Amino acid sequence: MVSVNTERVKTAAVTAALAGWLAATAVAQIPEQRFDGLLSRGKLRIPTPNWRFFGPNPGTKDNHLLYRDITDGKPGEWTEIPITRDRPWYALAWNARNRSPKALFDASQHVLAQAVAFGSAVLPVTTASGYRLLARYIQLHLPHTEGASHSQFMLLHSYPTSPEDRHIDPVFVSMEFPLEGDVTPAMAPSLAAA
Repeated sequence: MVSVNTERVKTAAVTAALAGWLAATAVAQIPEQRFDGLLSRGKLRIPTPNWRFFGPNPGTKDNHLLYRDITDGKPGEWTEIPITRDRPWYALAWNARNRSPKALFDASQHVLAQAVAFGSAVLPVTTASGYRLLARYIQLHLPHTEGASHSQFMLLHSYPTSPEDRHIDPVFVSMEFPLEGDVTPAMAPSLAAA
């Protein structure tokens, strides 16, 4: 009579099932979407997580935020504000330094959405919270040219298909705003009227 160690059989079965599920999950992540339904058909119907749940459209462009100062009515050179920074090794578990870059990124996305909603009209965008956040950040937290009275920001998209052939599109240019006082122009539509 053959003696079967049931604990070994259970361990082997669980290990094989987990290894099979890991392989099925890896197969389900292939970008080609025509294979998506293969694992959910048939008798097995293996449930697998899908990365596209959180990122249905992977990013294909980089966002850039630039600003320049206006001195005596003359605009200066554009300077890029780094939205993303290099992450330290421990950022996988704790990345508190990501809060301010995330706020800048979210504000720039809000400005872009408002710019699309209002078309070529810039004045209504100046009352948006994202616009005000970016303008106040530039006004209060960035270095300015001596004698500058106003500043301005611009949002760009770049499409990094290859380093030697980088396509850049200006997407939004703000109005000039003072370096002291309110960043929303006086003639902007009031928030109450919106």
